[in-house]
Amino acid sequence: MNEDIIVDIIIPCYNGGKFLEQSILSALNQTYKNTRVLFVDNESLDDSLSVAKEIQKKNQKLVVLEALNLYEYSWQEPVAVAMENCKGDYFTILAADDYIDSEYIARIVSIVEKSERKVKVLQSPILGFSSQTNNMLDGLISHSYSSLEEFRKLLFKKCPVTTPTVFYCRELYDNGLIQWKSELYKGSGDYNCYFNLTDNSIFIYPIPVWLGYHYRWHKEQSTWGMQKNFNGIDLKIKEFWKQKWGVL
Repeated sequence: MNEDIIVDIIIPCYNGGKFLEQSILSALNQTYKNTRVLFVDNESLDDSLSVAKEIQKKNQKLVVLEALNLYEYSWQEPVAVAMENCKGDYFTILAADDYIDSEYIARIVSIVEKSERKVKVLQSPILGFSSQTNNMLDGLISHSYSSLEEFRKLLFKKCPVTTPTVFYCRELYDNGLIQWKSELYKGSGDYNCYFNLTDNSIFIYPIPVWLGYHYRWHKEQSTWGMQKNFNGIDLKIKEFWKQKWGVL
């Protein structure tokens, strides 16, 4: 495989110390070597930052950054900070409590290289498991659609994207099409981002095959905190785009 494509792996973190070492090491130990790993701490109250700095002492590929905790449980600010520091051709996000197979990035790059058209964004399934039993909880979680119009309709029902697996082309950020920071939609910058990409006719290719992302279900994960803290924000996003697109 040609390794000309540079990939940045972003790990946003808030109080993720419990599973953080496994997450960071899975990103650092990719068989595809042309990668950088950007860890961004969101003012964690646990030992997350010190865990990352200890790993950094042994592996300089790890970049350690810090962000202000403007929205508890949200990736919005740390991801925005990481994007400002990305240098690769593509970037993706890895949750601090999840991990990826060693071939994960290589599999994604292979898809990008073999595509007849330039892939600007893609997503793939996640494999859920419980940290308590380490057994598969819900198995594969994926989304299926075949056109931009079908995806647009799905956006108004629920978020049809497995956010941690999204693989972005850097040029989208450079052109202002990826904006996670939003005072209006605090904490739901990713959801609004998918509407904005669709508005600019950018298709998020759904890869039907699991590529190696392990999604950990546990009581402390940010998903549950976000649902509690940002209840109603998603409805505001939907209403904004309904008005803009003239959807009844």
